[in-house]
Amino acid sequence: MKSHHGAEPSKLKVIGIPEGLMIFEQKQLWKKFFESLGCHAVCSGHTTKRIMNSGIELCCNETCLPVKAFTGHAASLCGKADCIFIPRYSSVCSHEKSCPKFCGLPDEVRISLNNKTKFLEIDIDFNRDSKKTQKSLDLLAGELGRSPKTVRDAFDSIVKPGLAAEVSPNRSCSYEPGAPVLAVLGHPYMIFDRLLSMNLIGKLQDAGYRVMTPYDVRRSVRRKNVAPFLSDSFFETGLDMLGGAQALVNLPELAGMVYLSSFACGIDSLVLEIIEHKIRNGRRIPFLKITIDEHSGEAGFDTRIEAFLDMLPNTESIRREKIV
Repeated sequence: MKSHHGAEPSKLKVIGIPEGLMIFEQKQLWKKFFESLGCHAVCSGHTTKRIMNSGIELCCNETCLPVKAFTGHAASLCGKADCIFIPRYSSVCSHEKSCPKFCGLPDEVRISLNNKTKFLEIDIDFNRDSKKTQKSLDLLAGELGRSPKTVRDAFDSIVKPGLAAEVSPNRSCSYEPGAPVLAVLGHPYMIFDRLLSMNLIGKLQDAGYRVMTPYDVRRSVRRKNVAPFLSDSFFETGLDMLGGAQALVNLPELAGMVYLSSFACGIDSLVLEIIEHKIRNGRRIPFLKITIDEHSGEAGFDTRIEAFLDMLPNTESIRREKIV
């Protein structure tokens, strides 16, 4: 039996997994999923300048920086895998949407790479039509030469629980009171990617601050703090940042907040304004918003960080403690 790409299912054994966007946090889920089906999964690794430059060349100018990086990750897997896996994320749970670019990501990358390789996808939509997910899993089973039940069972037991897990397997929710805290807000594939974020978290930690993010807060707590948006169909990552910021702003040790955003991100343009408005009308926490794209320079980035830290009331005491 042949797939609709014309390739023998038995030949599709090495699956390429680009480590960008939503897969940045979930690569282990998908890797375990495919390995449970008898496939070998190859991940693209950390974002490098070569990967970033490749994505910039392949994408149109209007594409946001994380999508360009993801495209570069996908391109780096060409020739290393039999096919590249790109899930089509519409929603991971009811009453929540994914970024619109996630919905069309398989098509966008396929066009950018000019169909240089084969692609596999799963349509994840638990908000409007979960049947689409089941149908796409059955199509994937045909591509891999596995039974639909085997693929569905693997998805239900491995991937589905992790998509809306209380705690990310890559993050810690532990919090030790005492040290001054700086909250870093932004999409996980932005703030935790050392290249895209220009090592923002590391620089703040080197300055003597304890860094916390929305993803250090349990998912149920993040959702508890997003009223009134939870009752509507809202963006998942937006809810993470809104609820996480509200939980973090109540920490007595919080010294300031930094919001790292990608230029042309529609979700950030809305969420950032809501968070800043709440801070201005509540506990007045020093707030820095930084917008970056592929033209942003690290020297200017560092200057803004240093200027922000200098305005914090406890900066001098922290520096003295570090010297001692």
